[in-house]
Amino acid sequence: MFAPYTARFLQDAGISRGMKVLDVGTGAGDVALLVAGLVGGDGPVVGIDVNAELIETARARAATAGFEQVSFVVGDAGSVELDRDFDAVVGRCVLFFAREPAALVRRVTGCVRDGGIVAFQEPANATLAPMSLPRSPLLERLWAWILETYRRADMDLYMGLRLRSIFAEAGLAAPAMHLDAAAGGGPDWPGYEYMARLIRTLLPQITKLGVATEQDVGIDTLAERLHAEIGDDGATVTWGFITAWAQRQVRPEVS
Repeated sequence: MFAPYTARFLQDAGISRGMKVLDVGTGAGDVALLVAGLVGGDGPVVGIDVNAELIETARARAATAGFEQVSFVVGDAGSVELDRDFDAVVGRCVLFFAREPAALVRRVTGCVRDGGIVAFQEPANATLAPMSLPRSPLLERLWAWILETYRRADMDLYMGLRLRSIFAEAGLAAPAMHLDAAAGGGPDWPGYEYMARLIRTLLPQITKLGVATEQDVGIDTLAERLHAEIGDDGATVTWGFITAWAQRQVRPEVS
């Protein structure tokens, strides 16, 4: 659902044909495949993630799409040996899960050539709450579950807004930034299913941390209940992403 917004972010950041790009925290390869479409067949794309199972999924998806220039590495981007001639490094929803996000940005920036691009897209979370017309108490309750789960799990709810300071700490110039959120409604809009799938992913944490019970959530009918409460003529804005990108500054020559 967020692919169009991520693709626009990548284009705004300057990802273009022929570039060699590193996708940090690639997961199942969503962003890497978007990048592959922008850089073309002569632009190598490398995705890295610690989850070997997801990397296998990413490889299969790239093969199905015919992207021979895309490869994937199992490993931690904060420590694994990587090429140092990338034209750009990108990541979506990566720093939100990093223990030391600035250190990770600094490390992967070292893989980028002088003048290359460093670009990240992170959750807006507490910065932008979802909303709907007509108002949906269920949507508001769902959002409260998510925020409280993140709080109790010690996650940084303001990671998106923190990108500017993270870039500075990593030695980068002040980034260009913007915020995107998906909006829509009606019977064919995928947003309700997306929100329900996210809650399903978080459900073990939601119950473990005592935020809500499985009965409270009613996961099997959550998407349908959201849609029914808002109706076909209503509209919903989901939570969004804050994006930031900057160029790596030219390193001084050593005499």
